[in-house]
Amino acid sequence: MKKIFTHAAMLLMALVAMTSLTSCDSDTMLAYDLEGVWQGVVRQRDYFNYRYGRAVEYTDVEMYFSQRGSWEAGGTGYEIDWYGRSYSKTFFTWSVRNGCIYIRYDDSPYVVVVRDFDVYWQGNRQFFSGYFDNGSTGETLAAFDMIKVTSPNDYYETRYSYYYSREKRDSVATDSIAQ
Repeated sequence: MKKIFTHAAMLLMALVAMTSLTSCDSDTMLAYDLEGVWQGVVRQRDYFNYRYGRAVEYTDVEMYFSQRGSWEAGGTGYEIDWYGRSYSKTFFTWSVRNGCIYIRYDDSPYVVVVRDFDVYWQGNRQFFSGYFDNGSTGETLAAFDMIKVTSPNDYYETRYSYYYSREKRDSVATDSIAQ
């Protein structure tokens, strides 16, 4: 009887350990998938009223997620929003907890929660879509659709991120214009 109880207790402990570590593993895997440069579009003007105090229906966006270290569920990054040929760049810290992505912008005391998102592969391209919510009120601020343009696993990451970054391309284009 004691031997059966010991085996049952061991199985129960193993089951609890597996289920409690699963969310950490999935959070870490999601953070690993997010790392890199994403470009796309953000729709819904409430997001821009919330961030910049201006009404814009949609804008092109570039977001860069960098992990703190190998297999960490968070890190730092930046977001660039374009309005024609001008842009604004904001830095942030981010983390993944319990399947949600939390972003804290340096220029704002608020936390943005990314919810109902999907990170998926279609062919050989990786896509990221979902919603930004106000972390305090839960109000939906914007919807977004992005595609990964470079990954830290790319062999020529610095060369490609320089090529893909609109901020760098636009500054090179405007620097060469005669004054």
